[in-house]
Amino acid sequence: MSIKCAACGIADKTSEGKLWCVKYKFEISEETTVNRSNCYYFIEPQFEDGEPMSVLQNLMLKECELTSRRMRGPV
Repeated sequence: MSIKCAACGIADKTSEGKLWCVKYKFEISEETTVNRSNCYYFIEPQFEDGEPMSVLQNLMLKECELTSRRMRGPV
């Protein structure tokens, strides 16, 4: 399994103990992570007041970050 996918803030554990990518809606396994080593949505798990943020909160943070990057540049 890709180290990046296993350490991603938007990878959620299923009831079977497997990892699930919330953004791209696929089960993270050795075969699926071969092409995902440079995932655009990778984010380290974030913490707020010492508590880990939820997977959906991490996804929202990353989407806001990517949106703000697109808004930069010459006008």
